[in-house]
Amino acid sequence: MTEQTTVPTTAGSGHSRRWAALAVTLLAVFMDLVDITIVVVAAPAIQADLGAPTAAVQWIMAAYALGLGLLLITGGRLGDIFGRKRVFLAGVAGFTAASAACGLAQSIGMLVAARAVQGAAAAMMVPQVLATIQVMFPSAERPKAFGLYGAVNGLAAAAAPIAGGLLVGNDVFGLAWRSVFWVNVPIGLAALLGAAVLMRESRSPRPPRLDLPGVVLVGAGLLLVLYPLIQGPESGWPGWTWPMVAAAVAVLAVFARLQARRERRWEQPLVPVSLFRQRSFVAGLAVAFAVFSSVTALFLVLTLQLQQGHGLSALQVGLTFLAWPLGLAVTSGLAVRLAATAGRRLVACGAAVLTAAMVALIAGIAVAGGDALTGWHLVPGLLAGGVGFGLVAPILVDIVLSAVPHQDAGAASGVVNTVIQVAGAAGVAAVGALYTTALAAGWDIDTAAQWSLGYAVVAFGLGLCLTGALPARPRTP
Repeated sequence: MTEQTTVPTTAGSGHSRRWAALAVTLLAVFMDLVDITIVVVAAPAIQADLGAPTAAVQWIMAAYALGLGLLLITGGRLGDIFGRKRVFLAGVAGFTAASAACGLAQSIGMLVAARAVQGAAAAMMVPQVLATIQVMFPSAERPKAFGLYGAVNGLAAAAAPIAGGLLVGNDVFGLAWRSVFWVNVPIGLAALLGAAVLMRESRSPRPPRLDLPGVVLVGAGLLLVLYPLIQGPESGWPGWTWPMVAAAVAVLAVFARLQARRERRWEQPLVPVSLFRQRSFVAGLAVAFAVFSSVTALFLVLTLQLQQGHGLSALQVGLTFLAWPLGLAVTSGLAVRLAATAGRRLVACGAAVLTAAMVALIAGIAVAGGDALTGWHLVPGLLAGGVGFGLVAPILVDIVLSAVPHQDAGAASGVVNTVIQVAGAAGVAAVGALYTTALAAGWDIDTAAQWSLGYAVVAFGLGLCLTGALPARPRTP
């Protein structure tokens, strides 16, 4: 097995500023995750200002998702080859510049192109974070560091619509929708400066060669999956969508065979296939995908429903969603403290609460009965969802990585990070397709929202069923 992330014998012990360095890298992770969906709240304002059709507005999210998904695995390997700090800095700089370009865009085409570059830059910076945690921290401190990473993932999923609502609703600095992009510039500059000062450089002691055929295949496979999911509903599901999905399966199968062959030859694959022979690791990835895809998607559906169907302002939507991070704050600290003794049970409990919360949201919409729906009907379900998510998000990454041997931790962390990032994009695509298809079939907007939220019920329920295969608790030092 080739080594993806090397942890020196003095890892973390000589790096007195490692917690400050972690804070800087997590700031970049937060910025990336928020940007996946923050434009949902701003979409009506963008459409009105730029005169864009609905399909073009959807591509504002899609372009970011595609740029991120197509290059995420490659970004991790580039860090192994050229140095994680160097690639992280390049990614943050590119992300910040692309955010400014989004804020300056004068047409929908310019905005979509800038969003694609923004996603590609995120794919360079985000994969370095988990690998850097492995390098910076001694084993005794890694559970806390991974807990903070998980907490940031959870907070970002809820913060995107809230931040979008507050920025657009208050017309900050008179920038209207452009403020959701300009806010990244000072944050990005702070992360860039902080990382330059605080991070230490690390790379594989034997820099691997980049698996270019693997890069092309995984990129093509993800594109063939995401494109029909995003464009298909707008085009009325034409005949070309299903052959593209079938082609994606074939391409990804070839990718898997190529990776297995490289691994047998000790040639450093992009993704070591041997990781997927471990049942608990595969189950952990499935739980992570279910959880993070559902959270991103449910905020998309509720935002569109409240703004388009019930006339709530961006600010009102953002304030409604405050219930989620309030619930998250109640349980996230508890989950980190109890993870060492009750990790798997906490994740199972959180998944059960999340499933019940989605049912409560659907019931709240039904009880309100159409025009009477307000944000208050959704607050109980959102609060419960935050409570459940707080039990899962801060500890899930560390539990999943506990399923693999220490020597494979670097490769496994790259796979987990990829799954979490792609899950958000895939959830938005899948649930967006359900929502758009339901509306096209003549359903009213509330029924379409309830039907789409059913995805989250099924996904969280599936995650609950799979928690029994997870390791009992995070790996002890």
